[in-house]
Amino acid sequence: MAATPRGVAAIVALILWLATAGPGYAGDDARVLASELRIALGDVERLAETDLPAPHRIGLAERLAGSLGLLPWLLQRAGDADGARALIKFQETSLEPSVETEPLATLLAELSSRHPLDLAGSKEPAVAATAMREARVIHQTYCAGCHDGAGNGDPELTLPARDLFLMGRSERPDIFVARLFNGIKGDETIGFRNPLTDEQLAALRAFYSDD
Repeated sequence: MAATPRGVAAIVALILWLATAGPGYAGDDARVLASELRIALGDVERLAETDLPAPHRIGLAERLAGSLGLLPWLLQRAGDADGARALIKFQETSLEPSVETEPLATLLAELSSRHPLDLAGSKEPAVAATAMREARVIHQTYCAGCHDGAGNGDPELTLPARDLFLMGRSERPDIFVARLFNGIKGDETIGFRNPLTDEQLAALRAFYSDD
């Protein structure tokens, strides 16, 4: 599967993020890999949906092309050469509607189990009322404008914003929190890392799942 301009841009952006991460990044390194594996798995599972709009399928296939270009490198960095070699075999796979995606989903699920997502938000912690209030403020300030009422996304767009409450209730918790961790980046002052704490991620996951 040839990398598209969108896929190449995604690879370049994450490599720049990795390269500019400051001291203490080693702990985030494993989280980036674990999150990227779960996001790819979630995207492959969405591609298997029969009612997925054609533009969404195109956008997901392009994003997966970028992921499959980047993940082997991340796996190599993590010392998982076998996983990297196994995933490289799928780089030439065309993710068309007629192509069976189960083998790739099976491999991504296996790799996800080998690389646990060490984030409080991927578990089922007890979330304090104050943390839930903070999650509501974060949502209303930074997320609601693009995501509220979006449903599964504009069917005419390739990678549209989707309703976070719908995603929080329909996706596996670890895949959803991986999307939160991967999708919310900081700026150059924090090395393009997710600015949220584990506790804030946990509260957001609970907020979107239970509100």
